[in-house]
Amino acid sequence: MTPDDRNGDPDTAIAVDLGATNLRVGLVTRTGRIERMNVAAIPKDLPDAEIISDLIIRTIHSLVPDPEIETLAGIGIGAAGPVDRTHTAIVHPPNIPLDQIPLSGPLSAEFDLPVRLVNDCCAGLLGEAYFGEGKTCKNFVYVTISTGIGAGILANGTIVSGRAGNAGEVGHLFVDSDYNLTCGCGGKGHWEGYASGRFLPRFYHEWQQKAGIVSGNQPILTARDVFNAIREQPGSGESDFILELGRINARGISDLIVAYDPDIIVLDGSVILNNQDLIIPPIEQYADRYLPMPRLTVSSLSGFAPLLGASVIAHGYDTPFGSVG
Repeated sequence: MTPDDRNGDPDTAIAVDLGATNLRVGLVTRTGRIERMNVAAIPKDLPDAEIISDLIIRTIHSLVPDPEIETLAGIGIGAAGPVDRTHTAIVHPPNIPLDQIPLSGPLSAEFDLPVRLVNDCCAGLLGEAYFGEGKTCKNFVYVTISTGIGAGILANGTIVSGRAGNAGEVGHLFVDSDYNLTCGCGGKGHWEGYASGRFLPRFYHEWQQKAGIVSGNQPILTARDVFNAIREQPGSGESDFILELGRINARGISDLIVAYDPDIIVLDGSVILNNQDLIIPPIEQYADRYLPMPRLTVSSLSGFAPLLGASVIAHGYDTPFGSVG
């Protein structure tokens, strides 16, 4: 009997949200209720891909007793991509220092359950489509700004997925030639190389140098440091950085508007969720108005959209919004 032939619990599944910084594993019902959840940090030292799959396996075991695991419907994974064509591995992730990370094979072998893998932004889109803004909207874009930047697109009620499910890698849209900063993928001028949590501190330092501003006494090493420094000095020259960041973000958002003409753009990810008051007004100020401006809104799912979307695909790749497998 193959894992897909099993008669598991039709209502409950294991959901995995694998980011570049943190791992979330939850036991989630079909109605989107997270019954249990464990969180683990992704190790900074990653000599091989087994470190990642072993961490997921250990976290699942710590969350769900073995007798209960075998009754569940399956395992769904939303992972910082890209994912490969077979939906079994991550390939060439720009924010994880590994070339390939097999996931479906190791987890299926360990748990004897069906394992389904999608790009984390596809998972986030599904989370919103089932449990958030998408319940009432057929045309919206889900954008996450976290360690990286990515998007999921729903057009006329259908998911835009691309050849291997990696449509929406919008962090690699070209948004700038003035600073010419290098992205984690190796390209220059990409949105992610400026506004993501990973690269925002570097952009801040480059902006300071260009503006002739001397750094303060506190080191700026994280996105949180950047926003804390700006909040601590309201009205200072450094506050102008928010406008510069707004121009960069607005270029990315403007590209999404003219490409997909959405009714709503749903913003998510730790950078957005913790700093929406600083980030969203400049986007609204600088976004191009060639097409009508959609409504910008912050996800109401408290950062759990990718986990909830992963729980959806644990039950199968075919959804009311099209197949994602």
